[in-house]
Amino acid sequence: MCIRDRTQSTWGNIQVLIKFLRFFMSQTKQIGTHSGTFHADEVLGCVMLTKYTQLFQNANIVRTRDQNILDKLDAVIDVGRIYDASIHRYDHHQGEFNDFFSQNHNIRLSSAGLVFKHFGREVVERIAKDFLVSEKLDIQLSPEDYDQLYLRIYNTFIMPLDATDNGIDAYPQDVEPRYRQTTALEHRVSRLNPTWFEQNIDQDERFREAMKIADDELQWQVRTTMSRVLAKPYVEKAVDQRFNVHESGAIIKLELVCPWKEHLYRIEEEKGIQGQIKYVLFQDQLAEWRIQCVSLSPQSYTNRKSLKSDWCGKSRDEVAQLSGIADVVFVHANGFIGGAKSYESVVKMGLESLNAVSYTHLRAHETGRNLVCRLLLEKKKNIIKQSVH
Repeated sequence: MCIRDRTQSTWGNIQVLIKFLRFFMSQTKQIGTHSGTFHADEVLGCVMLTKYTQLFQNANIVRTRDQNILDKLDAVIDVGRIYDASIHRYDHHQGEFNDFFSQNHNIRLSSAGLVFKHFGREVVERIAKDFLVSEKLDIQLSPEDYDQLYLRIYNTFIMPLDATDNGIDAYPQDVEPRYRQTTALEHRVSRLNPTWFEQNIDQDERFREAMKIADDELQWQVRTTMSRVLAKPYVEKAVDQRFNVHESGAIIKLELVCPWKEHLYRIEEEKGIQGQIKYVLFQDQLAEWRIQCVSLSPQSYTNRKSLKSDWCGKSRDEVAQLSGIADVVFVHANGFIGGAKSYESVVKMGLESLNAVSYTHLRAHETGRNLVCRLLLEKKKNIIKQSVH
């Protein structure tokens, strides 16, 4: 074959390849977002659409502000000044925009919130199912579970992004926060934008790096939230069986380690026993037992009943000597959690702490009027001691 023939053959192959690439690109959907500095909302929106939706999976990302180009794309996020889900336009910068996730929410949506509002149910179900398969977990979530997961992910993960992108503070403006949070998703994404002294940076490549960070965060948000959703039956069972631990009903024992706090407050309210449970017992990953105090509320660091103050912050040997519990492992300095080798020992720690806190408080404020109360409490103390020994 002569050189001319080879050249024609090679050129013919290139033309075939170009036609194939054009055909491939015509079949692959295109999602547009703005060029320049990027933020967490459009980065996360691109992740959700391109990785977890059937309609836009594996779509190409086109970063531009050229409206002529944007008009030809299959979807547009965070640019274009149009919100119209029927044509997949998800911008929130237009002056007339005033849309919320639901009538129960009062923070305007960002582009992440817009994408999540229309595709979030599909996104969280896809991530949850992929995780259950990858971990070979024989767990089935109901449609109601996925609905709850969808709402929780918005409230705890997407809504803060909406607020941040729209410049809404989490606290009143006249209140000076005691510290600043700089490690949230929006901060980690923002740091990937080129600094003023960096030269020749490929912003599109940085955008792709930001998508990886956002994707990882999204997956973990769904996984951890799913674990909370699935934990409620275990917490409710522990509450129902609390009198098997002790007649006071103030201590519950979990069959396994699971997120219990948010469920406990709801279950107490449902059963009309608010504030009655003081301690939660469970085994850690090393098969040692832990006793953790219930706080006044899910957001509070104040305990309903702390562990016995004499033990707090002491060494293991000191606590063992003070408590008479030979296999004690530790008691935190703040008294919110402690541990021991055996179940019987953490039960004893709970009973001793229940008695010590109530009794000391009463003696410190005793008057003639409540003397009878103290005598009744001393009787209860003797009953508890008998049950311990």
